This record gives sequence, structure tokens and C-alpha cells, in this order.
Amino acid sequence: MTYWAALILTYTVTSGVTSYEATSTVYFKNMQACSAANDVIYPIILAQSRDSMAKCKRTELPSD
Repeated sequence: MTYWAALILTYTVTSGVTSYEATSTVYFKNMQACSAANDVIYPIILAQSRDSMAKCKRTELPSD
């Protein structure tokens, strides 16, 4: 069975001397699509926020 996967992105946004932690979650129909998106998106975020992380997590919601 195939399950939806969540790409969870956590990064720091800095404005002047103030920093904010931001979290974004994007859902994909399967882990393969999530991993492919992570390969594209995360390098862009990492270039702007060295204090960041990204990971795909399988949900319990079937996608088919």
C-alpha cells in the first residue's frame, strides 16, 4: 500500500538582529515524490539558512 508523505522543512529566517524559526510541511502522494522534491528544495534552503533541516515522513493516510 502507498501512503502520503510529508516533507518537513525547518529553517531560520533572520530580519535584522531578530531570528525566527520557521517550519513548512508539504504533502506528496508517496515517499519517492517527497524525496525527489527534497533533493531540489533543500539545497536552496540550506544556502540561505545553515541552521536548517528537511526530512520526508510517511503518514498513515493511504494515497491510493
